[in-house]
Amino acid sequence: MRRASIAVVHVCLAALLFAQDPAQGPTDKKAQKSYQQALEYLQKHEEGTALWFFRDADKQDQGHCLPCHEQMVRLGLAQQNWKAVEEGAAGLSSEVQEPKQQAVAHYYLGMALTHEGMAGHQNDLINRAHDEFSKAFSLYPRLPDILFEDGKALAQLRRDDEAKAQFEKFIAMTPEGNFNRWRAQQFIGKPDLARANLVPDFAAFTSDGERITVRDLAGKVVLVHFWATSCDTCPRALPHLRAIARKFQNQPFVMLSVSADYQPPVWHAFLEKNDVPGLQCMEGFNGPIAKAFGVGVRHESNVENLGGGWRSSNGWKEDLPKTFVIDPDGVFEEEKLSDSLDGKLQDLVTRASQDAINK
Repeated sequence: MRRASIAVVHVCLAALLFAQDPAQGPTDKKAQKSYQQALEYLQKHEEGTALWFFRDADKQDQGHCLPCHEQMVRLGLAQQNWKAVEEGAAGLSSEVQEPKQQAVAHYYLGMALTHEGMAGHQNDLINRAHDEFSKAFSLYPRLPDILFEDGKALAQLRRDDEAKAQFEKFIAMTPEGNFNRWRAQQFIGKPDLARANLVPDFAAFTSDGERITVRDLAGKVVLVHFWATSCDTCPRALPHLRAIARKFQNQPFVMLSVSADYQPPVWHAFLEKNDVPGLQCMEGFNGPIAKAFGVGVRHESNVENLGGGWRSSNGWKEDLPKTFVIDPDGVFEEEKLSDSLDGKLQDLVTRASQDAINK
């Protein structure tokens, strides 16, 4: 769900890891062929297939293909393929020599183990992640993001006092305005949030030119609805959405209507003819909000597996319409437009109103 945003958040650390002299490719002949195929798929922007060939080249090279490891981390982060990130980071941690790069390799290995441990409810993996973060920080203690991720790992292990200590250290090293600094402050006040499914940072502009960020929405209940003018079933939701907008008008509630359109004239024409409620954004499937929520295009079920890539005989399927609710703390989950959603929104809006009174 948070695929692209994860890659964006860690781009600076990735630059530290990959900012080394260009490494030679694998030495094994079979591995060299696989590596070249990976590069070709990468040039064609077929990242999923490229990742498969990079991993295959590394296996054929007995785990010594340094540029393969780099690509496994980079592409694995973008695709949220944590096993690939783990393999690549583990290889890099034993191959690179510079302490800063070793630290970043251990950091990514810790990230991968944390996510794998959370997905499988395996605390042993999260404990290993904590060990990796500790190694990373001892190698290069000037990277505060290590403390932030370690704090989240410790929170997953219910070691809240230790997690708070890491978040406090992170805050002390991080300037005002940093998004994760703001999150760390939330985690210190409410440790359970460090274990929750929080909406990642994003910034987008509405049709009126208003800039919307996650921090702007804090303390409010947000209904995010993804749609498109090309979606045949999307207009059916409009009456319900209008009713919700009327019900919670002038309350701590925001409706964010996100269009996956790519042609502004078509989108504007639809908005003029139809009463689409909420703040309006158009960003296709590549914009910051769609990336934050993992909404995109996927293949139909009738596919053929081709060496890690996928070919569809039935075309593409869009993840539309799709609706999410964000609570006042930033916890979000996918929802269906139903009567039960109305009741949930009412409970959350009541809570948000009470929280505002208590502040």
